[in-house]
Amino acid sequence: MDEITRQYRDALRLLFILARAGEPTTSTSAVADAVTVISSEKKLQKMDFWVRNPDHLAYALLEAYREQGDTVLLTQAKSIAGSEEPEIRRDAMLKYLYGAYEPLDTALAPLFSYGLARMLRDVNTKQRTYFLLPKGLEIADRMAKELPEARWYSDRSTLVGEFCKDKSGDQLAKWQYSHPSYAGAKNGETIGSIASEVRQRVAELEAGRA
Repeated sequence: MDEITRQYRDALRLLFILARAGEPTTSTSAVADAVTVISSEKKLQKMDFWVRNPDHLAYALLEAYREQGDTVLLTQAKSIAGSEEPEIRRDAMLKYLYGAYEPLDTALAPLFSYGLARMLRDVNTKQRTYFLLPKGLEIADRMAKELPEARWYSDRSTLVGEFCKDKSGDQLAKWQYSHPSYAGAKNGETIGSIASEVRQRVAELEAGRA
């Protein structure tokens, strides 16, 4: 994949994460006209990992189902595991000291330069906060209607947003570290696929419910 195509895909994915997985802003938001916000880079990175690694998202859904007993979570995990999504949508990430990580500046640059999103950095804590602007939501909505590829990103980011709602970046990190292949990956090593394991687990759960 050439650099321009890669940057376009990354920007598209992050646009939909902001549009579909961001929290609604309030009247006291630091960016007055923003429509959604993601409160930290850590949370954005964790959401990005789950969009890029559907098998790990399915595992988290299964873990949540085990804890909560909500069959909607099982249905969502089953839908992912029963498709080719874990293979054709997988976009592997490397493991660093604090989990899956990839620099976001290059991917976000088009969103900032075209007035679709904005980032603020706290001068004291250095924490970054990401805002989607009205033009960004307009573009995301139009692309989701007109482009099949964009529609998948819209749907998947919506699911990730539902799962991550009201959770901090640290809480999401704990969910991701709960799988041994993620926790055990060495610094600078690719986090491996767990698609086969997830499919087996779904099959066992389905058999147990029969």
